Amino acid sequence: RRGRGLLLSALLGVGLSLLVITLLDSALRPVVSTLARAQAENVVTGIINDAVMETLSAEAVAYQDLVSLERDSNGQVTLLSTNSAKLNALRTQILQTILEKVNSLDSKDLGIPLGSITGLATVSGWGPDLPVQVLATATPTAEFRNVFTSEGINQTLHQVMLDVQVEITLLIPGGKADTQVSAEVCVAETLLLGQVPDTYLELPSASS
Repeated sequence: RRGRGLLLSALLGVGLSLLVITLLDSALRPVVSTLARAQAENVVTGIINDAVMETLSAEAVAYQDLVSLERDSNGQVTLLSTNSAKLNALRTQILQTILEKVNSLDSKDLGIPLGSITGLATVSGWGPDLPVQVLATATPTAEFRNVFTSEGINQTLHQVMLDVQVEITLLIPGGKADTQVSAEVCVAETLLLGQVPDTYLELPSASS
């Protein structure tokens, strides 16, 4: 009878322990997933910016390498065209650098301090790191776009922007988490000057 009682107590203890672990896992996994995604997004956004800056610096890329301007006899810009071949080569190199850097991330870069999952500001960032690793990375995508912004009378800022998206799957304690990181980086810009209009009217923005 004593043996049966001890066995029953042991089984009950194991059952309660498993129940507590299950409840804790259910409660903490969403928090860990959210923190892991946020940490990954911050790190990957930095990688995207660094990859663009490194590539532009290594290739010594200037605005005139990517954009050609045609002017009339008065010096006014009449046509703006982009160097598609140069832009495509630049995009390929940037995406390759991003992919290599993302795949080289480890728990040292993505780990979550144990204190952060408590939700308490006083211990956030403290304690040992919960391991987070990149399990898989989809091929990053990127698209160039032109942005024109009025900078006042007779001035327009032209920017060549690169919109980058990186999809990654993270390995976190107890499962996986998917996230998509989006970032926009200015690749080149210049201030265009044109003829001053007879009348200038600045319309109010929607937020004003």
